[in-house]
Amino acid sequence: MPTERVIEVPWALMQLPQTGRILDVGSCDANYLGIIQQSDRFLHCLDPRDCAANIPSGAIYHQQNLIGNDLPRAYFDAVLLLSTLEHIGLPCYGHNPFPDGDQLALAEIWALLKLGCPVIVTVPAGQGKVTSWYRQYSPPTLHRLFAGWRTEITYWGFDGACYCPIEETEVEQYDYRDTPYIAGAGAGVVAGIIAYRA
Repeated sequence: MPTERVIEVPWALMQLPQTGRILDVGSCDANYLGIIQQSDRFLHCLDPRDCAANIPSGAIYHQQNLIGNDLPRAYFDAVLLLSTLEHIGLPCYGHNPFPDGDQLALAEIWALLKLGCPVIVTVPAGQGKVTSWYRQYSPPTLHRLFAGWRTEITYWGFDGACYCPIEETEVEQYDYRDTPYIAGAGAGVVAGIIAYRA
């Protein structure tokens, strides 16, 4: 069974500006970085884990956390978080937990972005819940989380064979397919958010 990667990666890459500085957050698990790095597009990769060997030639790698980073403020033309925001602050990927990780992450991104530039985010959506390693966002929770941003949100639901566009009113009918170690585990709904620093 496909996972949300089949829809979220191509969708997110299509939203990126064709030029400028792009910051990818959570880069150690990303297999799309080589597509971002272009002659007029400058890729920065951010992850606290050591994965320098996996970063494309010419990209700049910052081995640090998003929260409390020392990157320049109002510097990036876009920030990319693919299947990353839902984990920040939770006890996964070797991190110690802390409260409000997703809210703190968006506050950091607000400071890193140039005015009017987007953060491009994908997260699992459906019935709102928090587990030990991910958050699943209901539409009302997403709207609260991105209050103060100018947002466009798209949803795709998994129908048993593929991810298809769905209406926001349908989102909470879905849930994460998270049976451990079963092929095809993944989001019941993936939300794609383009949020602009207003």
